[in-house]
Amino acid sequence: MEHIFYGILPLAAVTLFFCASILRIAAWLWRPVPYQLTLFPVSTKRRGKLALAAGELFLFRTLFRENRLLWFLAWLLHLSLAMILAGHVLGISLLRGQFTALGASLETSALISRTLGGVAGAVMVSSLVALFCRRLLDRELRRLSEPLVWFDLLLLLSVASSGLGMYLPGFHPDLPAVRSWIASLFRFDSVPPPPNPLFTLHLSLAGFLLVYFPFSQLMHAAGALVNRAMLMEAAPTFPTPKDKHPRSPFAEKRAPGEESRQ
Repeated sequence: MEHIFYGILPLAAVTLFFCASILRIAAWLWRPVPYQLTLFPVSTKRRGKLALAAGELFLFRTLFRENRLLWFLAWLLHLSLAMILAGHVLGISLLRGQFTALGASLETSALISRTLGGVAGAVMVSSLVALFCRRLLDRELRRLSEPLVWFDLLLLLSVASSGLGMYLPGFHPDLPAVRSWIASLFRFDSVPPPPNPLFTLHLSLAGFLLVYFPFSQLMHAAGALVNRAMLMEAAPTFPTPKDKHPRSPFAEKRAPGEESRQ
């Protein structure tokens, strides 16, 4: 049973996450673009297009113009999430010694790592609670919110809260054991970490999130990049030649099975 829970299921979740995400993005790029999507004024140079895309990706410029409160909460959420993901990779792989490269001692590095991780976790939980309350207290927004929107917020809140809970005394994970377990996954010979109820709960929720993510609205980040690229590209040429489809340049290649439907 331990081999299934700590070996097969995590690998299956990660594999499904990457494969399903790639397929969904590819499906977006294969779809026809029959109407002009380009917004003007728009830069015709690659550097200008990259600057616009980076502004949306890192600063949420459009959201900033539309709703400052929502922008602030969303930006805090995504910033704390980025810090947490980076902390997971560096903190576990280097056993919280990532700041020794900046001249800190191992003890100081571990303290900085724990502090930043705790602050990022608290900010993420707080921003999710604020976003949840915003939907709950706004009558019109509550009416327009689908059940899956509430589910997404609660799922993210559960993952973040269980991770933050491991800062409580008695629930600290054994990082060397966790690193050994992760390394064993790549050898297909899983070595389960020491029992920790909160770590097990956090791992289960995170695994479910990985499986659920590609099929949910949480894929909006990748979708926003695809949409932003289409808004900045040259418009399709009309009338469309008989041997060409009114597609985005991303999808010059026909989707599988398309020829058979013609």
